[in-house]
Amino acid sequence: MKTLKQFLEAIEIDTIMTRIIMIGGPGSGKSTYSKYISKHFNIPHIYTGDMMRELQKTNPEVAKIMDSGNLVPIKYVMKALQDRLDKPDTEKGYILDGFPRNSEQLSIMKKENINYDYVVFLDVSEKEVIKRLSARGRKDDKPEIIKNRIGVYEKETGPVLRQLEKDSSDDINKTFLKIKAEGADPEDIADKIIKGIENENI
Repeated sequence: MKTLKQFLEAIEIDTIMTRIIMIGGPGSGKSTYSKYISKHFNIPHIYTGDMMRELQKTNPEVAKIMDSGNLVPIKYVMKALQDRLDKPDTEKGYILDGFPRNSEQLSIMKKENINYDYVVFLDVSEKEVIKRLSARGRKDDKPEIIKNRIGVYEKETGPVLRQLEKDSSDDINKTFLKIKAEGADPEDIADKIIKGIENENI
């Protein structure tokens, strides 16, 4: 007969969660790799940017804020995120793409008990980011503008990244994966991420 501890451990093994925070600067490939991982683990790719664009269509206040180029208040982001996480397809896990973006979002995420098992940090050099984004040919993808976006990312998301790495080292149930996301085909980099996650599940 199993002890209570053995019973609970068996349940935990049967219900391994794959809840991922995908984090990286502009041009690091967060959405690209999230799609590969989503398909492999059969978990939803949740991108708050898309959520806000959908909300923009139905919420006049959000539309006004976004049309003026300002950031959507955290209350709208969290409400949309919580509603999405409550859907049944998240029961085995999910990928949060680009969230949390700043320390305020991370703090509220913890307060609301939105949990994660893996942090995947896509490490890409500034030179490679400029090369990738400049190749798109958009008006706002000029080197000086890209450098400014990288600076904003480092200021806002840098502290989040460091905190997530610390939290992962302090918690045996959390894993921080640093992935060099350049110098190889996207499929190979995605495979490296997937193997990193699966090896931690063994």
